[in-house]
Amino acid sequence: MHIAIVTRPADSYKLTDQPGMIALIQTLSDAGIRIITKPNIHQKFAAIDQNIVWYGSINLMSYGTAEESIMRFENMEIAGELLTIGEKQ
Repeated sequence: MHIAIVTRPADSYKLTDQPGMIALIQTLSDAGIRIITKPNIHQKFAAIDQNIVWYGSINLMSYGTAEESIMRFENMEIAGELLTIGEKQ
């Protein structure tokens, strides 16, 4: 299984959240998950096997609120496009 997550760098989070983000990114990396860090992004998605996409308003790297949502779909073309956009930003 190949998983990629696009997120902001740990140092762009609140100072109190940075240690937790650093630990989380390290844990995910150690598990073989590809972490792509990009400053100033708002998109929230995860791509699995370049086919399954989780996309929505929920911050995948932290807790969300009840008003946030996420959807899961399978589409290689969309997954590839999101990964390409994530890498270019």
